[in-house]
Amino acid sequence: MYFTGRYLIKLKCVTGLIVLPLLLNGAQKPEIKSNRRDGLSRQKLAQEKIGVTLDRVSNQLDSIIAEYDRNGLEGDDVDALKRFREMLTRLTGLQIKKIVNQLEQAQKSQEGNAAKANNSALDAFSNQKIILAQLNKIYLEWELQQIFRELSNRFIRLSYSQRSNMLRAVETVKQHSGLILKNPNEALKIDLRIQELDQTGINDESTALVEVLKKLNKKYSPYIEPRPTAALKLVKSDLNPALNEAIKEIQNVSKGIEESSLEKAALTERNARNTMIKIARLLAPKRDDEEVIRQAIQDIEQAIADQQNIQNDTTALKNEDDPQPDDLSRAQADLVDRTDFIREDVADIVPSAAQDLGESTDNQQQARGVLSDTTATPAEQATQAPPQQQEALENFAEAKEALEEALEALTESGEGEGEGEGEGEGEGEGQGQGQGQGQG
Repeated sequence: MYFTGRYLIKLKCVTGLIVLPLLLNGAQKPEIKSNRRDGLSRQKLAQEKIGVTLDRVSNQLDSIIAEYDRNGLEGDDVDALKRFREMLTRLTGLQIKKIVNQLEQAQKSQEGNAAKANNSALDAFSNQKIILAQLNKIYLEWELQQIFRELSNRFIRLSYSQRSNMLRAVETVKQHSGLILKNPNEALKIDLRIQELDQTGINDESTALVEVLKKLNKKYSPYIEPRPTAALKLVKSDLNPALNEAIKEIQNVSKGIEESSLEKAALTERNARNTMIKIARLLAPKRDDEEVIRQAIQDIEQAIADQQNIQNDTTALKNEDDPQPDDLSRAQADLVDRTDFIREDVADIVPSAAQDLGESTDNQQQARGVLSDTTATPAEQATQAPPQQQEALENFAEAKEALEEALEALTESGEGEGEGEGEGEGEGEGQGQGQGQGQG
C-alpha cells in the first residue's frame, strides 16, 4: 500500500512536470512588422494561456505535496517537489504579467511608434527566453532524478537474477555432487551450460548499466552529484571482480579444470548480488532519518519472523525423515545479508541499533556454520544452532526497541519545532530541512 500510494502520487507529478519544457514552444520571437498586428495579438493570447497552464501545474504540485503530508511520506521526492514549486512561484504572477504587458504595449505602439513597438516586443521575447530556460532547468533536474531512480531499480532487478543463478549453482552442486570433475554426464553438461549462459547475460546487463553510470559521471561534477562516482568505486572494487571470477569459475568447471569449483562460483555470485544491492541503495532517492528508521523497523519485523521460522525448522531437523540442513543454511545466509543491509542503513543514525544488529549477524553466522557442518548429524545441528538463533532474535528485538525510541524522539522533536515556528518561518525552514538530508 505504501509503495502503491507513493507511485500514484509520483505519476501525477510526472504528468505535470513533463509538460514544462513544452509550454513555451509557441512563444517564438514576436512578429514586429507594422502589417502583422494580429501576430502580436496571438502572442499575447498564447502568453496568457501559458500563465494559466503554469498556475495549473503549480496548483497540482500544491495538491501533491499536501497528499504527501497527509500520508506521512517524506524524503527526496517531496523535497524535490517543494523545490520545483518554489521555482515555479518565481515564474508565475509578475513575470508572466510583465510579458503580457510588454506585448500589449508593442501592439498599441505598433502604428504610432515602430521603434517603441519593436523594443517592447523584443523585451517580451527576452523575458520569454528567461522563463523557458528556468522551465527547462526544472525539467532537467526532475529528469535526472528519474534516471537515478530507474538505474537503482535496474540494479535491484539484476540482483534478483544473480541470486537465482547463485541458487541454481548451489542446486547443481547438490544434485551432481562428485560428478563435477569426473566425466560429467549429459544432464550436468546442460546445467553448466545454462549456468554459463545466464551468468553471461547478467554480466552483459551489468556492463550496460555501468556504461550509463560512466556517462553520468562525466556529465556531472562529483561535488554536485556524487552518486555516480561512489557507485563506480563499488563497481571497480567489488562488482566487476565478482562477476569476472564467477564466469571464469563456471567455464573452468565446464572444462574440468581441477582447481575450479561451482561452489566458488556460487560464492562470487553471492558477492556480486550483494554489491548490486549496495549500488541500488546508493543510487536510490535520498531519505530523511525518520523514513530510514521507519523502514528499518519494518525490515527488522520481517527479519524476526523469518528468523523464527528458520529456528523452528532447525529444531525440527532431528525428527525429519529427509532433513535438509543445507536449505536452512542458505536461508540463514540470506538473512545475514539482509540484516547487514539494515545495519548499514542505521549505523550513522542510531549506532546502538547498528551494534545490536551486528551482534545478531554474528549469532546468525554461528548458526549457519553449524548448519553447514557436514560432519555434524541433523540431531546435533538441531541442538547446537537454535541457541544462536535465539540470541539473534533477542538482538533483533533490542535493535528494534532502540529504533523505536529514536523514532519517538524525532517525532517529538519535530512537533516541538512545529509549535514554536511562526507561519512566516514554516515554509522556508521546511525547504531547508528537505535539502539537507543525506543519502539513504
